[in-house]
Amino acid sequence: MGGTIDVTLLSNLAFSVPRDGTITSIAGFFSTTLALTLVGSTVSITAQLFSSTTPNNIFTAVPGASVTLAPPLTGIVAIGATSSGITSGLSIPVTAGTRLLLVFSASVTAGIDIATTITGNASGGVGIA
Repeated sequence: MGGTIDVTLLSNLAFSVPRDGTITSIAGFFSTTLALTLVGSTVSITAQLFSSTTPNNIFTAVPGASVTLAPPLTGIVAIGATSSGITSGLSIPVTAGTRLLLVFSASVTAGIDIATTITGNASGGVGIA
């Protein structure tokens, strides 16, 4: 996932950075709220950090600031199945006032490329030193 996202007509889920710093890590967590069947497919969930330095409602993907959650979803997926992950060792400068948005996406990474909806709750965190 990359490019830009315009959140003008969406709910405000971004947060503003209160001081200059360096992004050192990101973490993500996902829990399914509906069961699903992914027979013959493996779906990976990724969290990608986006930023708006202006600040405005246009966000751009931050290169290198993503985390692929594990384990991937496959087979019969029960309600409450979880995936999580952390990417550390980052050194991405960020300035006060920049808005950050953590965007979760799902993609078929093995097997049959099916169109399906993965429903659940996502959360994450950003380490800033």
